Amino acid sequence: MRTKNILKTFLYGLILTSIIAILGLIKTKVLLDQLGEEYVGAYQLFTQLFTYLSLVEGGIGASVAFHLYKPIHQKNTEKINAIFLGAKKYFRIIGIIIICLGVILSFGIMFLIKETSIPDIYIKVCFILFVISSAMNYFTSAHALLYEAEQKLYKSSNLNHILSICESIAAIVIAMLGGKLLTILLVFLIMSVLKNIILILRSRKDHKYIANISKDTPVDMSFKKEANNLIVTKLSSLLNDNIDILILSTFIGFKPVVIYTAYNQIVNMITQMIQRLNSALLPSVGNLLVSEKNKARETFTELNSLLFFIGSLVFVPLYYLLTPFIGLWYGEEYTVTSIICLLFVIILYINIIKISLESYIKAAGEFKSVRNCSIFQSIINLVLSLALVGKYGIGGVLAATVFSFIIGNFINFPRIISKKIINDKTINYYKKVFKYLIGLTINLVICYFVNNFLQNTNLATWLLNGFILFAINFALTAAFYIITKETSFLKRITLITKNFRAKK
Repeated sequence: MRTKNILKTFLYGLILTSIIAILGLIKTKVLLDQLGEEYVGAYQLFTQLFTYLSLVEGGIGASVAFHLYKPIHQKNTEKINAIFLGAKKYFRIIGIIIICLGVILSFGIMFLIKETSIPDIYIKVCFILFVISSAMNYFTSAHALLYEAEQKLYKSSNLNHILSICESIAAIVIAMLGGKLLTILLVFLIMSVLKNIILILRSRKDHKYIANISKDTPVDMSFKKEANNLIVTKLSSLLNDNIDILILSTFIGFKPVVIYTAYNQIVNMITQMIQRLNSALLPSVGNLLVSEKNKARETFTELNSLLFFIGSLVFVPLYYLLTPFIGLWYGEEYTVTSIICLLFVIILYINIIKISLESYIKAAGEFKSVRNCSIFQSIINLVLSLALVGKYGIGGVLAATVFSFIIGNFINFPRIISKKIINDKTINYYKKVFKYLIGLTINLVICYFVNNFLQNTNLATWLLNGFILFAINFALTAAFYIITKETSFLKRITLITKNFRAKK
């Protein structure tokens, strides 16, 4: 069952995320053409600000899922109901608080925008609508977390993906018909409400025991005991992944925000596709650590090998193809230097290889262990970003993100996992990383000479060149992993595929 649910969550997520990604590129292009870069920049700023408002939630969702793994494995419906009821009440309060804070923040949002011709009141109203629409998810978080802990995340995440698809289509149509940002956000709000109603109805149908919840049902909020540790991790994540646009908007303006968004949209598109694997694996790793902890080290090694393999497949061709695509799709005025492009791709590589680290930390509930390194990483990232943005712009904030990851997560997470979860030597992890990076460097150099013979004159030639680079890089990566005997993940994939077919 674990195998089947992993594949369902991953495949459904991958397909829907791919559709969302393609529509996202079209949506951004249409919005830039129809509304202008100021409105696109404002919308991106709204997204960043909401991530900081979500800090109120404190990352408790990870703790709720962690506390649900055992009772779900034991089929203890009384315990599940108690935790579910506690989570439901907790997240309802969080949703209300976030909406209130969003309204308050709207009065000062203009201080975060260096200059714009958009009327102040228009930006404030749009931001409030955006916050309300986004905060709706908190009122159904308990249902979504129940699916996650059951290793059936696809049942709730599919609804989120379908909502994103509908939002992109609506935004494209409205913009092309002459509608403005306010109209788009009103439609988003209506869609968000409908999606959450559907999620509640579906969850009640799938979880019959929820009907047994009464006034006498105890409320279990034991998941809150991790609040202090989780809030630090949550803050660190926000500062490391969502500070760039806010800093660029405040200190430089909307133009760099649009350029950053153009590149980061591609990076996020690929990241989200691959992180479908993380969404699928997290509850399964949690179940593994509860029922078969002796397999934790073997699975961790295989997962790392797979993620570095995927990272190598993506890194090399994307580095040579990203800027040409931005120039062809959005225009040369939105392109950056090769060094800045390299930083974007390095961040994508980091987002891929850290999936295994974060999955094992969360699944094992080791929130307290990573608290200090999370604080250290976020401080370094914030200080360096502020120090470098004035002189180096986008490149400065990207370099800060890369450096803070290396001295934060990359140094500390493997040590914690090795000692407390998989009972292994930390040096074994870094030996393999060094080996993988050698292969990546070799591929990058070889593809550099190949790329010199390729010309990207239009999207058709870009696609052809992309196929050539990917094919060559795939062959080189596969050969390297075979020679270095780092293909254990292939056996696991074969086994998973056989088990999945047998259970169909």
